[in-house]
Amino acid sequence: MSRMAPMRIALGVALATVGFPIRPAFAQAVDPSLWVANGPVYAVARSGNTLYLGGNFTQLGPASGAGVPIDAATGAPAAGFPKVAGIVRAVAPDGAGGWFIAGTFAAVGGIPRTNLAHVLANNSVAAWDPSASNPVHCMAVSGSAVYVGGRFTSVGGQPRSCIAALDAGTGLATAWDPSATGGYPGGISVDALAVSGATVYAGGTFSGGGTFSSIGGQARNYIAALDAATGLATAWNPNANGSLSALAVSAGTVYAGGVFSTIGGQTRNRIAALDAGTGIATAWNPNANLDVRALEVSGTTVYAGGSFTSIGGQTRNGIAALDATSGLAAAWNPSVGVGVEPSDHDGTIYALATRGSTLYAGGWFTRVGSWPPSNLAAIAASPALSAIAPATGGNAGPVSWAAGCRRVLP
Repeated sequence: MSRMAPMRIALGVALATVGFPIRPAFAQAVDPSLWVANGPVYAVARSGNTLYLGGNFTQLGPASGAGVPIDAATGAPAAGFPKVAGIVRAVAPDGAGGWFIAGTFAAVGGIPRTNLAHVLANNSVAAWDPSASNPVHCMAVSGSAVYVGGRFTSVGGQPRSCIAALDAGTGLATAWDPSATGGYPGGISVDALAVSGATVYAGGTFSGGGTFSSIGGQARNYIAALDAATGLATAWNPNANGSLSALAVSAGTVYAGGVFSTIGGQTRNRIAALDAGTGIATAWNPNANLDVRALEVSGTTVYAGGSFTSIGGQTRNGIAALDATSGLAAAWNPSVGVGVEPSDHDGTIYALATRGSTLYAGGWFTRVGSWPPSNLAAIAASPALSAIAPATGGNAGPVSWAAGCRRVLP
């Protein structure tokens, strides 16, 4: 925001003391198409249709909101998707060209939606509105059922403890109710779901101890398999030593991501492949250096998202494509980030889903893909907002200047 509005307010108060009428300050309109930087911008100057920016940033990119479909081949974000006001933690294709999304948000495309929404193929927001009482962390779609997990106590018009099945058409909760319970209020969460045939795989965390006190009627360490008809836990039990944030199933293999260091009887750092029959870990081992929070399998590729910076033997910022056989990272590398000061959630991916050649990525970020100027840049000021040229030939170091003023960096 410019300095004009606060100056106008201060002047109104001063004039009121001597009998002049108070005139309200004019609100500033935010341009949703303006590009964002991955670090602080300290100086802005406009010349014609070009904005010159200076600050402590290394990349610029289009503002995407908290969830956006991106091309699985090029990594480019899709245009026209309604912006999510909050955090997207889970996403699943609806089978008709649209997407179910879940997380911690209050609106999608300007329409009120509490933690769950359905975006149709034409990018409009559907009437589907289960309205979860607390954040939804995971989602899986199978036929007419939308399975959801999180920290909620009610969803789809029914009381449900952290896990539920919703009707894909109406948004109402079905009778399926494995009921993850235990600990203290807010201390238990279902954070990962995947469906394969008649089995629903669930993973999560229990902040007061090492297990779900109960899920599907059985004690399980962070991961369980549930009967899709009854909701009861099966005998499958990989027994992880840390929380699970992601699950995906393909060709008899259950891929798991989280913060664990052992699972399925083997040492595995935050990502692993488990035999769907025995629960034993396979040899596949991409070895992520930080949390893996999302997984999606497409053909021979396993897409991983999270807060990691290294996975599959390569440097990758929050998102990577891994070979399903070797576990090595592919060259595909869209990278993600946020347009504010770096934080613990800088560029974290929480949700991944594929549909054809499109990979939908959701999480705590405002930029997918980037243009690479460092600290100084020039961008078009028109609605098209395409990058024009860097204002310097290289990295100028942190810049904080503007005509007639200067700020000293800490």
